[in-house]
Amino acid sequence: MPVAQTLRLLIGPLELLHEQAGPRLLRLTRLGLFLLWIVKLLLDPLWRLAYLPRELFQPIGILALLPSATIDNLMTPTGLTALWLVTLTVLVIGLTNKAFPLTSTLAAILLTAYSCLIRGFGPAVHTDTVALLAVYVLAGFAWADFFQTKFSKEKSSPSAWSSYPLVTIVALLCLSYCLVGYSRFIRGGLPVFTGDTMEVWAIDASLRAYYFNTNIGWHIPEWPLVVFMLKAGLPVITLFEMTAPLCLVSSHYRWIFIPVMFSFHLLSLVVMNIFFFDDMLLYLLLIDWSRKFPALRSAPK
Repeated sequence: MPVAQTLRLLIGPLELLHEQAGPRLLRLTRLGLFLLWIVKLLLDPLWRLAYLPRELFQPIGILALLPSATIDNLMTPTGLTALWLVTLTVLVIGLTNKAFPLTSTLAAILLTAYSCLIRGFGPAVHTDTVALLAVYVLAGFAWADFFQTKFSKEKSSPSAWSSYPLVTIVALLCLSYCLVGYSRFIRGGLPVFTGDTMEVWAIDASLRAYYFNTNIGWHIPEWPLVVFMLKAGLPVITLFEMTAPLCLVSSHYRWIFIPVMFSFHLLSLVVMNIFFFDDMLLYLLLIDWSRKFPALRSAPK
């Protein structure tokens, strides 16, 4: 079969994801994203950071802009508990969809401080980066809708705009994969795919103290078949990462991308103790729900 014909079968008709989305789907997305962050906070006893050696903490991001006295007060059990409670309260209010532009903005600021706090104790991780950026997207478009409704002379229905934040979130998700894939390929070159990269990553991750520690990774060199599968899978996964933006316009490709990358993340959990459950939940936005369910579509113009 010619390559061009194979690509056409793989990609299929090009249709922008969520272009028919309406306000109901956007509200469900807001609800799901805020619930995700609420669960993450409930599982994270933030105040325990106060008992770590202070010299391990280096303020980064917006925390680096705060005075030293403020940081000292924050890094106490009381200060961290207060930040945890305030953030949790704002997220719960956000579930009501009332004053959402203001609530989502406060949530974005507080979650940024929370993320900076976690990253201040060690190397940056990217497991929740897209989930955080998604809150920024929801806040930004909420303000855009607010000002459009209040001050615009045009009386067009905002229901037609619900697709914009959804497409933007999916674009950020795809871009995060794409950048990781290209970075691995450009910076590592062929040795990343032909050497013992996966073995080293698995052993290194197994020796770190993560929430999900299976203690399997450091046994990988003892299993030649598993080593072969990991080495063979890395270029395949990298190719899917680099081509992730196709998910925005190709329904055929999305239904291949989702099970492949979902399986990859489950394997990362087992072998490397890294669980990208934030991204895996965002895979729900890779499904064009408004095309399947008329109730989730925007009102006709």
